[in-house]
Amino acid sequence: MNILKYTTVEVPTISSTDLATKARAIIRDYGLRILPVVENDRLIGIVSRLNILTVTSSKSNLLVRDIMEEPRTILKANYSLRKAVEEMLKADIWYAPVVSEDYRFIGLFCLENIIKEFYVKNVDVNELPVKDFMSTNVVTARKGEDVSSILRKMLKHRYSGLPIVSDKGKVLGIITQHDILKAGAARILLESERSKGHRGVKALDIMNTNVCKVKPNTPLKEVAKLMVKRNIGRVVVVNNKDKLVGIVDREDVVKAYMKYL
Repeated sequence: MNILKYTTVEVPTISSTDLATKARAIIRDYGLRILPVVENDRLIGIVSRLNILTVTSSKSNLLVRDIMEEPRTILKANYSLRKAVEEMLKADIWYAPVVSEDYRFIGLFCLENIIKEFYVKNVDVNELPVKDFMSTNVVTARKGEDVSSILRKMLKHRYSGLPIVSDKGKVLGIITQHDILKAGAARILLESERSKGHRGVKALDIMNTNVCKVKPNTPLKEVAKLMVKRNIGRVVVVNNKDKLVGIVDREDVVKAYMKYL
């Protein structure tokens, strides 16, 4: 199978000479994880959500070229589906730019498109319990924790979202990079903590309390369906007392589908 079937071609792009504030607005408003930087129809880099969240300058004239980076991987249009997914899993990313042989930008290959394809298929893995695929060593945060501290955890572990739990381990909410961006909390690592008398933004101020939760024996296909229908990247797994026992993300689900690619 060729990757073009799973490539989203209608995606926003930006130029290296555009303002970084424009990139921030596009990423925030479209809920993007990466924004391709394209000039003369060719890919020259990307701006990621983390690029925006960790901008070290408050200058309003900062340009995209000042914050853009090389993609962790670039996929060619003639790649097989399996090769593309293997490249992305190796790079630990959910979205990757797709280009032609001469680097003309085509679109973004998204792991969620693989999930959309396979959760409705009659494949054995769909009936297996999510406990077989979830991660149990979950990095969490508390509702009273500064968002700056939570963002540091995201950067350290390369996670885009963390569950918020109580002292007894009950799931209270979830906070993602997108939540931080929507709340206008960009540059919090540099500015808010240096301001005298500034009250740091807390998790409880911006966390999402409408959390998708499943039980360990929930079939994988139900988790995949939640991801597709709710457009979310992770689902928390709880026991009968609503205590966190694991988490499963898009990467975990796609790994389960690898043998069918």
